[in-house]
Amino acid sequence: MDPGSSSISKGSDLIHDYSCSKCEESDLNTEAQLFCPECEHYLCDKCVRIHGEYFKKHVVYGRGDIQKWERFSMDRCDQHGYKLEVHCDDHQELCCHTCVALNHRLCSSISHLPELARGFLEKAEFKQLPEAVDKMRSRLDELKNAAKMKDQASLKDSYKNILAEIKALRKEFDQILDKLEQKTVEQLDSMMTDSENGLKNDIETCSHMSDLLKTMMDKLKQITGKNQETNCYVGHRKCQTKLIEAKNLVHEIQGKPEEALCFTSDSSIMPFFRNLHMFGTTERVSSMAKRFDIDYVFKGQRSKKCIVRITYDWYTCKIVGICELPSGDLCIADRNNKRVKLLNRQLNVTDHFDLPAPPLHMCNTTGSEVAVVIDDGYKTHEICILKVTKGQLQVSRKFSTSHDCTSVAYHQGQLYICSSCALYQYSMDGRMVKVIQGCMGIWSCAVSPDGERIYITLLLANTLITLDKNGEVLSKLRDPELLTPSGLCVSSPSGHVFVCGSHTVVQVDREGKQKLATVARKADGVACPQSVWFSEHTSSLIVGNDCNDSIFVIKVC
Repeated sequence: MDPGSSSISKGSDLIHDYSCSKCEESDLNTEAQLFCPECEHYLCDKCVRIHGEYFKKHVVYGRGDIQKWERFSMDRCDQHGYKLEVHCDDHQELCCHTCVALNHRLCSSISHLPELARGFLEKAEFKQLPEAVDKMRSRLDELKNAAKMKDQASLKDSYKNILAEIKALRKEFDQILDKLEQKTVEQLDSMMTDSENGLKNDIETCSHMSDLLKTMMDKLKQITGKNQETNCYVGHRKCQTKLIEAKNLVHEIQGKPEEALCFTSDSSIMPFFRNLHMFGTTERVSSMAKRFDIDYVFKGQRSKKCIVRITYDWYTCKIVGICELPSGDLCIADRNNKRVKLLNRQLNVTDHFDLPAPPLHMCNTTGSEVAVVIDDGYKTHEICILKVTKGQLQVSRKFSTSHDCTSVAYHQGQLYICSSCALYQYSMDGRMVKVIQGCMGIWSCAVSPDGERIYITLLLANTLITLDKNGEVLSKLRDPELLTPSGLCVSSPSGHVFVCGSHTVVQVDREGKQKLATVARKADGVACPQSVWFSEHTSSLIVGNDCNDSIFVIKVC
């Protein structure tokens, strides 16, 4: 038998990550060592030699290039690499045995793929697939060519505009620095002039006193005549008086400290510049936002239930926060179990992070970072910034507040934090910038993509309030289907507004003045919803209910 290969009966419990495709045809279970992408066959060391005799031009990849195996695995699980064997009818997903063990043990309906596939080759949906693929590829090619021309021009224009803005900002900085330098030098020149004038006065005073003493002595020596003695006495006394003045002058000048100029820079300048990493931030802004100048009214089509309870959970889940990362992964905050959970695109929990106190809300900040409100209603009032790194949730930083916290929103480097009686603006390092609005009973907040409007819900007052960025009230909305409004989200970049009522999810216009539609109800699985998120990627609402081990995904159109 070839080294590196082990052929045993297919019924053996030995599980390989990849089994030889040709050996499987002979009911043998042999570990594959190579892969042929053209044949889409996994091959053991023995079978690859036979394969090479028939297909000499085929390139095969060994274990060292195993990353190239994954993308060609039509019959393999994308997540675990094992052969796909069953279909979960509850989640409408193809599953390998590991998928079933980890994520689908509680599902009510599991079908074997051979049973589902029986007669499938004759079905219209299979026969129409090539045509549908060709049409989609044509559309993608058209979109690719159009996007290449349009987006490249748009990118170049935006690049030039931003570059000009950066240079203008640098010029403005230079002008400010020039003015600061000018004023500082003017102060230095003024002090130098004052010091030089003082020295000049001392020099002139010494010269004047020296000349006066010389003149007095010259006149004293020239005294003659019958009153010589008297006049000499008088001259002597005057000289003595002047000598005393001169002596005092000498003491006065010698007693003056030696002057020098000393400069002390403003201690706040250098730390400020050292703490700056850039003049500002550049963000990708989708031009699609321009197409959403009007409010599109959404309608729920179908919903599915996704289990988010994990084996570590002691209590029934209460999902109070939902946000989507740019990768398409989802973060949810489970209040009852004091943890944040990370879900992949298939909405399976892949990681979790335990918190010291219950989370109340969360939002995406930038990239793979999320801000989580942690508040126990007593001593702990924190904002914890978590970051997803290599599929794991880790603490990036955190800060405490002097007030209670109920929710958080993010816009362009600023955090908007609600307490039960006020809405605050904070910097990302935890410094309070200002109080935007004082209002009793605030529960949640969200910010429009352009930052011009802030939405807050008053839980007990059954009201949605829309503020401008300065905190001025623009509108108030009350509606029978918005009783005890809790969860709130604003989609990006489209700016659609969704609010959780007692048993509904309602869409509201951007101005916050009127209800546009009831998007989800009890029939869709909504019961006392606590959180809501609108996914632009999948055109679906994701809702977290009160004390429910599931989230509900509602497809909308």
